[in-house]
Amino acid sequence: MGYFDATRAAALRGDVIRAALLVFFDFRDDPGRFWLGSGSLRTLDGNVWRGSEGMGKITGLDSPVGTTAPVATFTLAGTNARTAALARSQRTLVKGRDVWVYIQFFTDTWALLDQPAVIWQGEMDQMKYEAKGNGLYNVSVSAECPWANRSKAPYGYLTDTDQNARFPGDRGLEQVASLPGKTIYWPA
Repeated sequence: MGYFDATRAAALRGDVIRAALLVFFDFRDDPGRFWLGSGSLRTLDGNVWRGSEGMGKITGLDSPVGTTAPVATFTLAGTNARTAALARSQRTLVKGRDVWVYIQFFTDTWALLDQPAVIWQGEMDQMKYEAKGNGLYNVSVSAECPWANRSKAPYGYLTDTDQNARFPGDRGLEQVASLPGKTIYWPA
């Protein structure tokens, strides 16, 4: 059994194929599954996804190219004050938590084809909210792909603390903090 058997068969028949993005946020207290459609969606794997009712938007699901790692942003626009208050109180619970984006294929009548497949995975960073007026708010969560810190070594700063985390007892960098603005004459 391969990937997207029913979807490929429908494509070979010339059927219209629709697609939607599904997102799983692994929030610390209340993980959530959402999709960019209306109503609830039960996928063939048994999971239920809540619809964003046309208010959801995803940007930045780019593949990393060169030395930059793109940041994805998940936005819920035009939401109410209750959701903004939740974002304000929960923003510390998202940092470092996983987010997964799936693709789900449908027939032209929105019947499910195959199970959803992961197309992007990242780690949530910041949750923000913004008042838009008339009691409406935008809530967004940024996420970095796994390649965001690929060039930074663990404890990658040139500080005594980081050096001791790598090599306990090493005194090689203990004077670094006192060096800015200091004139050193060599040889003494």
